Amino acid sequence: MELYQKLINKNAHISIIGLGYVGLPLLLSLGKEGFKMTGIDIDSNKISDLKNNKSYISDISNDELIKKINAIKNINFSNKYDSIKTSDVIIICVPTPLNKTKDPDISYIINATEELAKYPLKHKLISVESTVYPGATEELILPKIIKANPGLTVGSDFHLVFSPERVDPGQKYWNLKNTPKIVGGITNNCTEIGSTLYNALCDTVIKVSSARAAEMTKLLENTFRATNIGLVNEMAIISQKLNIDIWEIVEAAKTKPFGFMPFYPGPGLGGHCIPIDPRYLDWKLETLNSESKFIKLSEEINFSMPNFVVSRIKKIIKDINLKNPNILILGLAYKPNVSDIRESPALDIIKLLNQENINFSYNDPMVSSINIDGKLYNSQNIDDDLLKNTDLGLITTDHSIYEWEYISNNLNYIFDTRNALRNIKKTKAKIFKL
Repeated sequence: MELYQKLINKNAHISIIGLGYVGLPLLLSLGKEGFKMTGIDIDSNKISDLKNNKSYISDISNDELIKKINAIKNINFSNKYDSIKTSDVIIICVPTPLNKTKDPDISYIINATEELAKYPLKHKLISVESTVYPGATEELILPKIIKANPGLTVGSDFHLVFSPERVDPGQKYWNLKNTPKIVGGITNNCTEIGSTLYNALCDTVIKVSSARAAEMTKLLENTFRATNIGLVNEMAIISQKLNIDIWEIVEAAKTKPFGFMPFYPGPGLGGHCIPIDPRYLDWKLETLNSESKFIKLSEEINFSMPNFVVSRIKKIIKDINLKNPNILILGLAYKPNVSDIRESPALDIIKLLNQENINFSYNDPMVSSINIDGKLYNSQNIDDDLLKNTDLGLITTDHSIYEWEYISNNLNYIFDTRNALRNIKKTKAKIFKL
């Protein structure tokens, strides 16, 4: 009851573990609501940046970060877990990527759980927002907490919930407040306490029957997207063979007022969710001697798209008889208007171009440099000289800052994998579409 009242009155102390694209915005938003906040991240550089009012996230400018921090009455940043001792709520927002064999890497969440479990957790709420496989909160996180805190009963002595993040970097309309929040607890009491926390921030909180149900909800959301993108990517490959414009087809199909939802092809999947989350579900099924045919098929198609793009580049080079061409890659980020390069297909394309000994440079206004296989590449400034010395432009990210008319009128050939030039009516360049 004391924890419940603290959440209702917004005077609880909340510690957030992991200050990336999920954790940092959540910390700032909860702090704005009046809660005492502590941000924890083992990356000392992030902590140093935050203490110096420097943002490392493209969605938050330095000025915006300063404004938000100054608006919070009590906020601290640390690379240590000491604040867990006095915290009422601990929220885990650490990465859960894939390892080299494409299996779930849960080491970050295990380490975070083991660290927080070193402290007394009686009367505390622990919320997991990091993506995990169905059952992980109950089977992996809960036992570690109980082992380190013997005698505590979940649902009465402490509370544990899973509440999946729904952050969409780069877009401005949907935010933490107006995006419905899913909460599922180990017990009903856990769900009620977890819902009380998120009701302080979110307009709509949706309670599901269990943590397992909440985990599965997250995986369904992103598997839905991955499989549909896989379908339209395959349609792009088919359309290219049939000499049909897939972009025209999607635009025509989406005029149907029922039974169709538009998805768009591209050079591959990127980001921290869509390429990764379905693999968590597939991995769990493998432990049960089962599989998802849809997931495997969509992975096969989506992860093959960089190879398809490079094969098209080679064909374009051959068809227009370019000798030792220079390729200019436009955009490294996995989606428009962000600096996030996690799982970006542009990185795979770069590696393939290297293997084919095809010369290239890149420009991305939000990614100043990148290290790939030990080699450093710097973003080149787009100017007349760069475009003059470019034989083929390759659009892999359609940042809104790009001046497409200027670019298309100063290149002879462009391979547009994002339909970025759809509104250019007249151009000097010959445009090849995905």
